[in-house]
Amino acid sequence: MFSISDNEEWIQIEIRQLQSFKTVAELNSFTKAAQTLQYSQASITAHIQQLEDEIGSPLFDRLGKQIQLTIMGKELYLHVVELLTVYSKIKHISSNDNTIKGEIRIGASESMTVYKLGSVISKYKKDYPEVTFSLINDNCMPLRDRLHSGELDIAITLEPKVNDPLLHTEIWSEEPLVFVGERNHSVKTIEEADGECIIFSANNCVLRQFFEGFLVENGISTYNHLEFSSMEAMKQCVVSGLGISLMPYLSVESLLREEKMKVVESSCENPMFYAQISYHKNKWLSKAHKKFLEMILEGN
Repeated sequence: MFSISDNEEWIQIEIRQLQSFKTVAELNSFTKAAQTLQYSQASITAHIQQLEDEIGSPLFDRLGKQIQLTIMGKELYLHVVELLTVYSKIKHISSNDNTIKGEIRIGASESMTVYKLGSVISKYKKDYPEVTFSLINDNCMPLRDRLHSGELDIAITLEPKVNDPLLHTEIWSEEPLVFVGERNHSVKTIEEADGECIIFSANNCVLRQFFEGFLVENGISTYNHLEFSSMEAMKQCVVSGLGISLMPYLSVESLLREEKMKVVESSCENPMFYAQISYHKNKWLSKAHKKFLEMILEGN
């Protein structure tokens, strides 16, 4: 909490209120802000109400289900961005220039966490034990939303090349995708899969959208499908013969080698996704952040 004196009146504002305000302003939604910050919607509403009470002016116009910043809200937003940037720097202050400490908030897709990040995180925590490290798993699009809102410092995703003007993104590695089915599945090519059960990831997953688009473009029905939020659950469904899916090769390599799955061929060239590291262009990077990025990219 900090206080501002103005004409002998004291305004007391908490950092979390400012973080909630900034997130609502950027996402244009109390509901999305609550999901992003992992607060209840009632808490977000209370934070904004408390801030409006302290400031003495509405910060948002509520237009039915739509919201937009008031003139006061727009002015406050600029100051809040500056203040939260300074607050982030303060949290990373080190009394010893040679000591790496502070906090890192990483977001990663499931495949990246399971198959590529484990060894990096283990080495990082061993080399820099004074850094507080948090990791959130989510799909690619929500992770980018969390970068924009400031909830995450760095996101590591597996998807087509990211083209977001507000994010700095580097490619970590190229990762091919493969169509897969149970080892004795009768379908030999994906073009023969019309009517077959399709195993999809969650609707807000880039892999799902890419796969669904491919099937529709090739005249393959998606009506008969199963949907899962977990890649591991999808893999077990394929192994059990419940359907055909599209997955990153790195996530099914061992199952293919053990002949528990087979590759379903395609007349098209195998699609390619990219493991990518992103952070907001306005994000101040501490020594802890920079060391983490260096450690990942050194592994290329």
